[in-house]
Amino acid sequence: MQRSLLVAVFFLAMSLAITAGCTAPAGTLNASENAISDPGSIVASYRATINQPDALSGYVKMDTDIYNIGEVVEFTVTNDGSGTLQCAGDPPAFSVITQTPRGTWSTKMGNSRPDNGSGSSLAPGASTRQYTFVTTGWEPGRYRIVHDCGVEREFLVRELPSATISVTPSLTPVADACPETNTTNTTPWIAIDEIGSPVAYQPFTIRGTTNLPAGKEMVYTIFAVGEMDAGVSLDNQGSFRTTVIEGTCGINTWEAHGEIQASGEFAIGIMGADKTPSAIRKFLVLPS
Repeated sequence: MQRSLLVAVFFLAMSLAITAGCTAPAGTLNASENAISDPGSIVASYRATINQPDALSGYVKMDTDIYNIGEVVEFTVTNDGSGTLQCAGDPPAFSVITQTPRGTWSTKMGNSRPDNGSGSSLAPGASTRQYTFVTTGWEPGRYRIVHDCGVEREFLVRELPSATISVTPSLTPVADACPETNTTNTTPWIAIDEIGSPVAYQPFTIRGTTNLPAGKEMVYTIFAVGEMDAGVSLDNQGSFRTTVIEGTCGINTWEAHGEIQASGEFAIGIMGADKTPSAIRKFLVLPS
């Protein structure tokens, strides 16, 4: 009798073990559930990042900042801050602008003017839908996503040399991630990024790009724009100095720091130490 009971317990334990081995853990996905719905889409197979305009650029979630021509760009916007983002449009849209060799920006796709007729908001921790566009036929260069929720992120599009194209995409970044450019055009230039609206009595930073070499000294001036200052010009009085920061693909960056103890319309003028090249941009300082 005792031996029969042991045999019964043994077979019961074996049955439970076999049953447990055939049961998948909760939440397991089939491989087909993660398959790309459009097999013709070419997505970036590597990860790389570049310098961005500001800290809010991190709100734009992308797999990489460098794409080959013809690859698909996918991104979402997630509010990683503690305050609500106010967005133009409902739902918010986006545009893509491209940087010219002289540092200016022009619209590549989308509407450069947001739909201010309707609005929406993005709460802390919330995300937008996934946006997708294809870079087929685009020129190599630097591009910027401008989203209606007030955030921006830059990325590079490059032309992959035919000798390095393989049937199976490489899983590692290509060493030279810079697009081919016209190296015969060495005209120096300085560009000033979108400034926004700083608040009086609070420190702020103005950023920009240039093809001046890293370590090169630049001079900048921040001054009030009076009613009679129709032609704003650079003035050496009250100037500050900054140096060029090494960037990527021959496009370097710079930063200017300031604090204005008044509100109203101001301007920043910046130039190389030898007074060429130069750039000027106006901005509005809000009351504290």
